[in-house]
Amino acid sequence: MMKKRGGTGSLLVGDIGGTRTRLSLYDGLGKRLLLEAVLPSREHGSFEEIARSFLGSADHPHPSVAVLGVAGPIRDGMATVTNLSWKLDEVKLARSLSLDRVILANDLAVAARGCLHLPTDVAVPLGEGRPKAKGNHMAVIAAGTGLGEALLVWDGSKHLVLPTEGGHTDFAAQGAIEAELFAFLSKRFPEHVSYERVLSGNGLGALYDFFVARGARETKANERRLEEGDRNATIAELGLSGASRPAAKAVDLFASIYGAEAGNLALKLLGLGGVFVAGNIARHIVLARREQFLAGFRKKGRFAGLMAQIPVVVVTDPLVGVRGALAMAKDLLADGEAAPPARPKRVTRRKPSSR
Repeated sequence: MMKKRGGTGSLLVGDIGGTRTRLSLYDGLGKRLLLEAVLPSREHGSFEEIARSFLGSADHPHPSVAVLGVAGPIRDGMATVTNLSWKLDEVKLARSLSLDRVILANDLAVAARGCLHLPTDVAVPLGEGRPKAKGNHMAVIAAGTGLGEALLVWDGSKHLVLPTEGGHTDFAAQGAIEAELFAFLSKRFPEHVSYERVLSGNGLGALYDFFVARGARETKANERRLEEGDRNATIAELGLSGASRPAAKAVDLFASIYGAEAGNLALKLLGLGGVFVAGNIARHIVLARREQFLAGFRKKGRFAGLMAQIPVVVVTDPLVGVRGALAMAKDLLADGEAAPPARPKRVTRRKPSSR
């Protein structure tokens, strides 16, 4: 077990994803950044391993509180990372890392909270207008290793952050090409074809395979490139540059379906305040294919006019989840909830008198 260092406790905040884990250490008031790192998740056997390495890398006050965004559902203070084998438990993490309190939160809920604190230069509008937060519901969607979705619900005075697992809802094909895609993916994933199967890094690879299967030809040079390094990243690069016909088709359809699902989320919430599109894929593909994305977003039949009025922005800040986790940690401090929950006192029953 790690020993606490002397001095005022600091705040550990982070965003745990299937590909990367981003960690930041702030002073006890959450105002000064002391240390930060981006670490490859799959190179570590557990979050504890990453945290110990991070916290031991410099001489700073040991944290007393940690707020961590996790790519997966949270139940009773426990989580399993969707695209990793890691299992996290608030109580066990606090004990093993010598912290007073650990809070696990859905990663998209944490990112959604971070979207409420974004500078304008890291929120790039796809069309006209910017999100109108006060008085309106808003939505957050992020494609990465998986597909995350969260809601920002206005309660009359502030936004409540609601996590979802909406990325695992049924993929709905629009048009003949997408119907073919659904049939193709149904063979690959017979148990369930979700939006995440299409809108994730591996989903882009599946779209590429679909167009190759339909007869789109690939060059030998590109085939060799795809066998090296990150296949999905290479497909994105080849598609955006136009150097590969099947990759270009995959990128275009990806952007269109991404827009369609973002529009579905906005409609279900009636998120007239706006939609934030976060994640590494958005920064690369959505900004480069904004026309396809917006066309998919707005293609809602009789509600096309309403959809055109909803602001959509791409979040270019990779630390939006860390921003949200820090805001949640500050809330804990302000509300006096940073200390561990009080355990019920043991009641000692007195033996009945023999008199």
